[in-house]
Amino acid sequence: MPAKIKQPWDQCQFCMPAKCCTYFAFEIDEPESRKDYEALLWQIAHKGVTFYIERNSWYIMVDSRCKFLTENNQCSIYETRPYICREHSIESCEYTANEYGFTEHFKSYDELLDWIKENTNYRIKRHPSLPEPKDQEWQPVLPNNGN
Repeated sequence: MPAKIKQPWDQCQFCMPAKCCTYFAFEIDEPESRKDYEALLWQIAHKGVTFYIERNSWYIMVDSRCKFLTENNQCSIYETRPYICREHSIESCEYTANEYGFTEHFKSYDELLDWIKENTNYRIKRHPSLPEPKDQEWQPVLPNNGN
């Protein structure tokens, strides 16, 4: 008996929690100045923001679940979904990919700051109130407003 050909929609049934529907990313200009790198540091200090480099191009990735994704991780507008969703292919599927194949993936302020120090001539100082980097993701130190 010939092997059953796996259809793309079969694979989507097993992808939980619908990885491709929980973020968006777009290409940004490659940083060229200290001001550019400081802007990236400001952006990555926000929850759900990461950056990556792929094929010498820079991208910003923002974690944000699609509002049309149901509780069962199904697309509620599948028949009329946007073009970018229709074009998402099995070849670029996050479910089957190993760590995406990025050249660099900056998941925290500290990772990006360390990369800037190692790969540029800019010496951006870590603010004294920030903890030194650890193996875990950086968390901001918030002031205690008397509470």
